[in-house]
Amino acid sequence: MSWYIRFEEEVQRRHPGVGVWVTRISRQPGWVTKTALAAAMLVVVVPILLLTLAAVVIGLFCFTLLGLVASAGSFVTGLFDGSHKPRDDGRRNVKVIDRP
Repeated sequence: MSWYIRFEEEVQRRHPGVGVWVTRISRQPGWVTKTALAAAMLVVVVPILLLTLAAVVIGLFCFTLLGLVASAGSFVTGLFDGSHKPRDDGRRNVKVIDRP
């Protein structure tokens, strides 16, 4: 006797009302059960994936937009400050030796 038959008999003995449903579900063809599980997974998984995708897109948009704002602010500050030079790294009165 398999474990599933023992399980079904135990459910029938302890919970007769639930046992009827367990028996009904276990006697369904395989394609019905698989289709029902696939539909349930779609109901749960698709919204989670869409929310995750939306969060990633919004995060990338904010990162790009705020990066552009910071870059524009740095550019404008450099124009008025006079320190917007290609080799300016913020050090003053320091001789930088570039070695190959």
